[in-house]
Amino acid sequence: LTPTPVPLGQPENPFVIGLVDENNDPQMGAAANELAVQISRLSGLSVRGLVYPSYQELVDDLSFGKVHIAWLPPLTYLYASQRGLAEAALLTNHFGVYFYGTQFLANVESNFTPFHDPISGLNQVDGPTALSQFQDMRPCLVEPTSAAGYILPAGLLKMYGVTTAPAVITQSHPAVVRALYVKGICDFGATYAISGDPRTASAVQEDLPSATSRIIIIWRSDPVIPNLNLSFISGLSESSWQALSAAFLELSKTPEGKGLLSLSAGNYQIEEMKAVDDTAYAQLRSAAEVLGIDLGEMIGK
Repeated sequence: LTPTPVPLGQPENPFVIGLVDENNDPQMGAAANELAVQISRLSGLSVRGLVYPSYQELVDDLSFGKVHIAWLPPLTYLYASQRGLAEAALLTNHFGVYFYGTQFLANVESNFTPFHDPISGLNQVDGPTALSQFQDMRPCLVEPTSAAGYILPAGLLKMYGVTTAPAVITQSHPAVVRALYVKGICDFGATYAISGDPRTASAVQEDLPSATSRIIIIWRSDPVIPNLNLSFISGLSESSWQALSAAFLELSKTPEGKGLLSLSAGNYQIEEMKAVDDTAYAQLRSAAEVLGIDLGEMIGK
């Protein structure tokens, strides 16, 4: 007779939380064990933690059904979703926001018209209207795996029918600001926005204190790039989904729980968590698709 499979969440067949530690943090093993203990206690299900040295190895085991719960960055989640491996369950609040976006910048001495009101924080026109002035201009972008510094801005430009000269790749968000400040490198640039502003970063302000007045925002996207999420393996039962979600949400309500969650997420500061589904990724997914990006090359981002 074929033995009846033991349901997930039982002591002999526990759920596995996969954590990634690319920096050999000695605290991660203990964090994985403690997180498993707390989620087991709060959910009534058996859970164990497992630390991986890379997102690639985590995603591989997710595909083999060896991992059932995992923190996933936005582009890594898009890949896992595309492959049918995982579904977004909870989203993290990081630095006060759940989502961030991109902003298009230019030197104040350029001939571009700003359509972003720095007082209200609102755009005065839509994206196609504001960005059409960048036709045939040269952008400074961060690097091809950057959601806010490349994929979203380049995707928006393409979706709006704006053709530009080949981009200058600066490798960092502050470097985009610096390139625009000195002029002659590119005509406009794009960096992260909403979760912060690289123009005010200490690395910029130390020697370019006038960056915020010299480099102006032409237009800013909506907050459409989700922060780190907690994903569950596809096909998880509704009862397990609800029990595990409730356990993580309960843990996130205390300072000690937030600290444990943040450590387990690779020292990624988690202030709150909320339920989310795949629709939260629609605009980022569209930007990646219009650019023809191979999401398999985005694992870890």
